[in-house]
Amino acid sequence: MDVVRSFGRRLCMAVVLLGSAAPAMAADPPANETPLQLQQRRVDALRAAADAASPTNQPDRDALVRAMIVVMAVADPALLPDATAGLTALPDLRTLCANSAHAGAHLVRMARATGDTEGMLARMSVAVDGTMIMATACSARQLDIQSRAILARPGKQPTAEELTAMKKEADTLPRNIAGIVLGASLTDLNPNSRARTALDGLPVLVEATAAMPPATKAATLEAVRQILDPPDRDGHIDHEARDVLLQALKGSECAAACELLGAAEGRPG
Repeated sequence: MDVVRSFGRRLCMAVVLLGSAAPAMAADPPANETPLQLQQRRVDALRAAADAASPTNQPDRDALVRAMIVVMAVADPALLPDATAGLTALPDLRTLCANSAHAGAHLVRMARATGDTEGMLARMSVAVDGTMIMATACSARQLDIQSRAILARPGKQPTAEELTAMKKEADTLPRNIAGIVLGASLTDLNPNSRARTALDGLPVLVEATAAMPPATKAATLEAVRQILDPPDRDGHIDHEARDVLLQALKGSECAAACELLGAAEGRPG
């Protein structure tokens, strides 16, 4: 069935973004613990839960629900440094983003241990979507911080290495955004989960769209079309939910990264 194939593609994206979590949730936080330290502690708890899970030691529903809640707390774009934070904020940003990807991977490992990976991840789709929302926010925020720094210096031009790195980061956006739109509009999924994905994803898509040059926007819209077309043909797409997010992807704002990458697109060779 095409819907199964679409969810399978979404599962692959979740994997790429690759005991129980209860003790970490219940324990009193250490004094003066930073948000990054708390996030790391939560990821460590997820890793322990995933390490303990196996086909002969399957996580029960409560363990999976706890893991899902922890993943959503770890994959929170509000943890990211502000776009005006400057280049010194990039190491923390990258660590926060890597932790989110690891949390998603640990959730996938726990789902695999149940013997019904796709079914279990479909039930926890809001957490899977959360990791893609976080990944999108991470790319957009990193591009914004780097671009602001470049435009603030004399000459306002990126080096060849900087431009290559920025293009590579921008190239991750179409796949992740397509997964977010699918998670918000695939009617096979829980409607409350879809609504949460749409609510959390919308501001991130607005930020990401402002960071994208024209070629990346076009690639993103094409990625969304490709992932939605099969289930849409079978009547499994909520057009209203889809259209709200598509409208965000058609925004005309061009932030610092869009300006730099767009100018590079217009240069010959």
